[in-house]
Amino acid sequence: VEMPRPGLLVFFLAACLAPAAEGQGQRVSLKSMRCNVRTTFTSNTECTACAAAPRAFCPRGWLKTTQGLGVRNCRYTVKLGENTLSLPGCHHVCKKEIEEKKCCPGFWGTECHECPGGSDNPCSGHGTCLDGIERNGTCICKEQYSGFACQNCRDENRFGPDCQSACDCVHGECDSGVTGNGSCTCYGGYTGPRCDQELPLCQGVLCEANRQCVVKDNAATCDCKPGYRKTGSSCQAEDPCASSPCSPSAVCKVLRPGKYECACKAGFQGDGKICQAINPCVDNNGGCPENSTVCIYKRPGEASCACKLGMSRRTPSSPCSPFPHDCRQYFCDMTSTCAINSHGNPSCVCKEGEIGDGRNCYKDLMGEINQQNLRGRLFRKLNVAKKIWEKGIDRELVMLKRVPSISFIWSLHPKDTLAEQLCRIHIVPGMHLIEDLVKTKTLWTLSGHQLTFNSQVKHPLNQTQMIFTSDTSSGLPQISSPFLQDPLGDLCYIHGEILHCFAVKLLQNCGLPAILDGPGPFTVFVPSNDGVDKLRDGRLIYLFTEGINKLQELVKHHIYTSGAVTVEKLIMMPHLVTMANQVLTINISTDGRILMDESGVPLNMRNIVASNGIIHTLDGIFIPPSIVPILPHRCNEVQHKIVRGSCVDCEALNSSVCPPGSREMVSISDYLLSFSSEG
Repeated sequence: VEMPRPGLLVFFLAACLAPAAEGQGQRVSLKSMRCNVRTTFTSNTECTACAAAPRAFCPRGWLKTTQGLGVRNCRYTVKLGENTLSLPGCHHVCKKEIEEKKCCPGFWGTECHECPGGSDNPCSGHGTCLDGIERNGTCICKEQYSGFACQNCRDENRFGPDCQSACDCVHGECDSGVTGNGSCTCYGGYTGPRCDQELPLCQGVLCEANRQCVVKDNAATCDCKPGYRKTGSSCQAEDPCASSPCSPSAVCKVLRPGKYECACKAGFQGDGKICQAINPCVDNNGGCPENSTVCIYKRPGEASCACKLGMSRRTPSSPCSPFPHDCRQYFCDMTSTCAINSHGNPSCVCKEGEIGDGRNCYKDLMGEINQQNLRGRLFRKLNVAKKIWEKGIDRELVMLKRVPSISFIWSLHPKDTLAEQLCRIHIVPGMHLIEDLVKTKTLWTLSGHQLTFNSQVKHPLNQTQMIFTSDTSSGLPQISSPFLQDPLGDLCYIHGEILHCFAVKLLQNCGLPAILDGPGPFTVFVPSNDGVDKLRDGRLIYLFTEGINKLQELVKHHIYTSGAVTVEKLIMMPHLVTMANQVLTINISTDGRILMDESGVPLNMRNIVASNGIIHTLDGIFIPPSIVPILPHRCNEVQHKIVRGSCVDCEALNSSVCPPGSREMVSISDYLLSFSSEG
């Protein structure tokens, strides 16, 4: 390589964050440029009971953005015995901002070093730089270019920006290369644009060592050759490295007068004119095991292996392995278990039948009552209530140990025979927070009674005032005969109600065999007169006349033949299949009412015991989808109108006469009688 002329572009690389590279008394820092991309991710905590939501945690490294109960728009499942329930709950929103490391265009490697030729003109504009955080910054030059930054012409006898022009110097040096103009510097004794003309005046002139003949002022003289400087009477060779022709990260070596060689320093790579830092992490993770370590760039040509997050090594030379005692340092609930998940992080899991996020687990109602009685503010203050609960749930209410509900603890001393009734009065189906109770004002207990709350709440357990609404002065439900021989025949008589009498007539006139006279056990849902009355738009007449098949389907849709289901078991069932082979859904409203069917028909009186089943009354009627529409799509103009006959004494009902032009409807005479206000 010859010593360049003045004006030759000296290229400097740079990258910040990297240690400075020294060269010939200069200190140049390496330029670095990052274009990291920040992405915000959102996630939800697992859905859980709203009462437990305030103590729910976001995963490690995530920020909880919601407060209090969080968001109420989810459902969670809990396995209770043989049943799996889907319940409404709450969850929190978690946020995590992840920064993806990226290099700006024209930069490469984990430290984002500048591409050869500079980020503004990578590869001198004559090639493509392999930039990006996972690449090594190599320049892929176009065909006619060469050099580490594609800064040279591949053919040394070419010149110009496109390296297309050829030098034609005969006895001289050509100004070649990308920045050259093709001019010739003639050797001694020659002249002309191509150095192809001999100087006549130099013929026969002999010069001393390191000198050559030149013509000045039309006279031949001996002058120092290129690369030599006159010192006294002799010509001494110049140092070609004195002008720092190499990269600051390279070493210049003199080969002979006027000739030198550039070599990059250790830790750098290039052709000597241009040197860039070597990043060992770019290739094969720097030789570090990829499954357990990350490569950390330290300085040009040097890197180290560090354990990944959640892993460590016992000695500097031992391999990285997951933290062995993470679960011991992770605070789980006493009853939950801890394990390392697939991401290498500890995770707590509650036992089956409990709810929570693993750090906080909640038992069933009896378990929580026992726990509250053993510690804290309620220490030994629930002894009597605990005994009543244990007594009251021994039989039919045994499932309430696992029913999602809220309980109110009292300080009475009732008789053991009333324990079950007391339990039902003090249980509201569903899970309701104290603030919800105050907002709702009125709740329905498992026994079908109403609880009314005032707005003055000092403490959620023992200072919220509650008022029972009941039909008796004692505030307890009226207890009917424990066994009914006929599950429906005596319903009106036993309870003194006529609102459900029409249900009896439905069974008597639908043409079905006496299915409810069988051994059972059955569960019957009795519709109210008000619910049936909504069918008086022509549908009722049709059902009792032409639509007897649909009437049978409607009646079957109110009968469950797979067992006698008490209200305690009913609220644990997400749905049931009726005798009509139709699905009845079961939900709990915000005020604790048990709602049946997609139309949300409330349950009224509950657990009416018969010898072969259980009866529940409704504030409405179920319409099975299989009979919709009830009325056929006809265009007949026939109209029906129900009119009353003459009012007579009830004992002489047979003497009542229908108005002219009408006929007696024997099958619903009792139904019409219920609308009479006289007699």
